[in-house]
Amino acid sequence: MMGKQLTILFWGFIYGEVLGYIVSALSGYTFDAKLSGLIPMIGGFIVINCLSYFVKDSQEK
Repeated sequence: MMGKQLTILFWGFIYGEVLGYIVSALSGYTFDAKLSGLIPMIGGFIVINCLSYFVKDSQEK
């Protein structure tokens, strides 16, 4: 379970950086690397924990 959460944090940060850079370039705002990486990382962490609460593994007993 911890490996899945670390993977979500890593990819959330990477995708947030890419998306933040593209949005800031298109809109003309300054790019803030920490903020554009941290917000999707926390959002992904919350979403994956909520989904794992509602969707249980069929082999888990």
